Amino acid sequence: MSGYTLSAVMPNYNHGRYLAEAILGIAAQSRPPDEFLILDDASTDDSVRVIESFLGRFPFIRLIRHKRNRGVIAAVERLLAEARGDYFFSAAADDIRMPGFFERAMAMAEQHPQAGLICGSVSLIDEADRHLGLFGARQWSEPLYADPQRFLQEYLMREVPSHSLSSGTIYRTDALREVGGHRPELGSWTDTFALRAIGLRYGICYLACEVARVRMLAASYSNQTVAQPRKLLDIIARAEYLMKSPEFCDRFPADYVRHWSRSYRYRVVRDFFLGQEPAGARRPPFLIRNIRRLPRLLPALRLWWYRGDVSCYHRTGGR
Repeated sequence: MSGYTLSAVMPNYNHGRYLAEAILGIAAQSRPPDEFLILDDASTDDSVRVIESFLGRFPFIRLIRHKRNRGVIAAVERLLAEARGDYFFSAAADDIRMPGFFERAMAMAEQHPQAGLICGSVSLIDEADRHLGLFGARQWSEPLYADPQRFLQEYLMREVPSHSLSSGTIYRTDALREVGGHRPELGSWTDTFALRAIGLRYGICYLACEVARVRMLAASYSNQTVAQPRKLLDIIARAEYLMKSPEFCDRFPADYVRHWSRSYRYRVVRDFFLGQEPAGARRPPFLIRNIRRLPRLLPALRLWWYRGDVSCYHRTGGR
């Protein structure tokens, strides 16, 4: 077993349907976590009963309960404050972790203690567990340590601006706290911002294998954000503000920030304008598709000129 300790945490709200599989995917790892903190955020389903059924079986599991629902970011921040491990992994209650993930990751931590995080490839599945695709770092086919410059050139500059492996990422706890943990103003992008800020200071380890399966649920926190382009543009503006701030400007090169912001904004507006065809529907002819898009043209132009709301920083003087 690694000399470093690992804290696994899981915020949960009404995911009783998936909880047993999610908990076992962590507790039954070949290298189990040293502590496994599960926070129930005032669920109204049978979540607490499911969690309690595992407490006697795995003594390293601890249940924390909120009396009222406070949201996923507040839950993860509470869990980060409670965690005592050298490394920190936050697991969604509806995702699946692959066998051997922790063992491989902690072995990499031993080999490269300078790395700020360890991550691997992530696959997407739907509610019926059907495979939707696998994504990882396209430039890397073997396990490796990438120093900050390599992380920038071979990952950040090569992948799409929204790319994130946060669902399959174990953070060095001190590095995660150093960047402010999970900043609520960044919404669903808070863990991805932390991943990038840490990687650009300490480098990352990449496992080059599938480590997690993420369920793409329509009601998920990230999907709700994607469905609101103005809200997503706010998040992009706030992330850009932070990247340029005195706190982080020494980590994020100015050329990268400009490239990332421009590319991400373009994709958000483009995707809004193009829209999505109903699942399973026959694709209409080119002319019909574009006629249907005409009502979205003016709103898309408004989105393009929208700069995003960063007033939260002016009100608080920072975070």
